[in-house]
Amino acid sequence: MLEPFIYPVSGILKLWHLLLHSVFGIDDSTAWLVSMFCLVLTVRTFLIPFFWAQAKTARIGVAMRPALAALKEEYATKTDRESILEFERKQKELREEYGHRISAGCVPALIQIPVFLGLYQVLLRMARPGDGLEVTPETRIGFLNADEINAFLDATVNGVPLPAYIAMPEDILARLGTTSGEVRDFVLPFLIAAVVFTTGNMIASIWRNMQTLDWDSGLARGMNKFLIGMTLFIPVLLITLALTGPLPVAIILYWFANNLWTLVQTLIIYPLVHRRIPLSEDFEEFSRERRDIAKSADREKRQVKWDTRRRKAAGAVMPWKIPAIRRELNEEKAARRAELEEQKAEAKALAKEKQKVRSEIQRERTQEKIAEWEKRPTVRRIAAWQARRQEKKKTRSSNPPAEPTASDEPDRGPSAAE
Repeated sequence: MLEPFIYPVSGILKLWHLLLHSVFGIDDSTAWLVSMFCLVLTVRTFLIPFFWAQAKTARIGVAMRPALAALKEEYATKTDRESILEFERKQKELREEYGHRISAGCVPALIQIPVFLGLYQVLLRMARPGDGLEVTPETRIGFLNADEINAFLDATVNGVPLPAYIAMPEDILARLGTTSGEVRDFVLPFLIAAVVFTTGNMIASIWRNMQTLDWDSGLARGMNKFLIGMTLFIPVLLITLALTGPLPVAIILYWFANNLWTLVQTLIIYPLVHRRIPLSEDFEEFSRERRDIAKSADREKRQVKWDTRRRKAAGAVMPWKIPAIRRELNEEKAARRAELEEQKAEAKALAKEKQKVRSEIQRERTQEKIAEWEKRPTVRRIAAWQARRQEKKKTRSSNPPAEPTASDEPDRGPSAAE
């Protein structure tokens, strides 16, 4: 599945190695190490425009959020055709005013993810070509052949082989000419630095989210809480995998270089985006208002939970009140559920009515496009040609050819008996 992305990444790695080793005469082992860092540098440099476009689009979406929310609120309960068309027109004008394109935020992410996966897979397969370190003559990783993979496996940095890892069995480490202690002493500084860079990137992301969080979206708030939890979990996971898992030295160095690049890129690009697209006072006021509403709703939920626990605790002290307390709690729960279901039903009915009108509008637009398409000269000629073919088929089927009679048979000449 990742082969289409492994080929270009492996090609870049191979070109860098040929340049460093064959042109500049750098030692083969050093050339592979430097090529690995140059690979990360090349791929990440290629992705800078996409990263910039994604950050810029996200910032524009944040800046236009108050105006878009006001527009949605204005047309929230209108389901007639004219209002829906007017809402679509105003929404389009608003996006054009801010220069916001949804595809500009989606396409960069769709490009970056497979490229990152291809980069990681190439380095992982180079460091671990199979269950062991044996490479068969037919082994290939993208454009890299078996000889180049063996040369990469023989490469060392500070006397430590690139395919070695801390938890590797001692007999294999001995074949590579190193020990677990040497690998650990070399890897730990880079591992700690990679963890620090990763944590810094996640903290910067959390800070940006808190500044521009969409408080109306429960998903956005949930994702931010999840990211906060992952900030505490990811460093422990990385350290555990590096110390106990089969993660080669090459991958640790890749983590170090890649996360360092991400941190520097974040510290440069996001301040530039914020300076180019500053948030207005209207947004700050809008964000505070939405935050207060969201936190008030959360406080009400917590108050209900604590009130329920308090009354249950009172029932434990006064057991004779347990039936009455349980009945009250069930009635309150049923009332809340009925109110929530009523709100959901109203919202669902409203959305269904809007969707019905939108479907009719979309159907009309599709028919108009088909009519315009059919008016094109080429399409009309093809349609006329197909009509003539159908007419000829009908004529042939209605007038079948007459069967030949005895008199119509050709003279075959004298028979063999004559």
